[in-house]
Amino acid sequence: MDQDKAIEETATLEPPGSIAVVGGGPVGIEAALYGRYLGYAVRLFEAKAVANRLSVRREETIPMMPDRCLSPLARSALLAQSGETARGPSPLLIGEWIDQVWLPLTQTDLLRGRVVCPASVVAIDQVPVPIDDQESEDEDEEPAPPDFQLTLADGEKETFEAVILACGDGDPKVQLSFGVPVDYFFRISSADGGEAERDFWQGLAEIVRVYASLGGRADLDLYRPLRG
Repeated sequence: MDQDKAIEETATLEPPGSIAVVGGGPVGIEAALYGRYLGYAVRLFEAKAVANRLSVRREETIPMMPDRCLSPLARSALLAQSGETARGPSPLLIGEWIDQVWLPLTQTDLLRGRVVCPASVVAIDQVPVPIDDQESEDEDEEPAPPDFQLTLADGEKETFEAVILACGDGDPKVQLSFGVPVDYFFRISSADGGEAERDFWQGLAEIVRVYASLGGRADLDLYRPLRG
């Protein structure tokens, strides 16, 4: 009962609520893809290039088994785009991982036009929701939670209802004008740590928890394999 009460009190966001994903590495792309599968209005911001931190290791062997290098959702998106019925890409080198998986995913129907790159997010601020955008002005209603305003290096600003920070510890720090934790703001791990396969799948587990929280559910795991 206590768990049910905690779920009910979670700050939720119904699709097509707007979500900014910051970081265009494997986990950032997976986070954006997961949100799009659920019907959210997602935009992904990457400072330099898709999978940039992996690109300097293009000739190295992929640091995990090929069948473990992307999620079931990502594989389904690639197969749907190509029209093929096979298992999809099985890269052996990091360069192939980028060229066969991460770059093509940004051009699938789910993510095409939603990846902003290069676009360095330098600051995130909380801003009040305009009165006209609030569903009710009833005094008994709680005020709408603040939105998040992203400031880019070129001075452009964009506003979202939720933010998922997936840029990893090695990237420049994004300045936050608010303390964390705070509702609707999430940090998830990068896939570029010392244990690549563990880090990648840990990142996917964090993605599941983020969207389960936004959905007000104990579990919302779209990665579970379908029964054959």
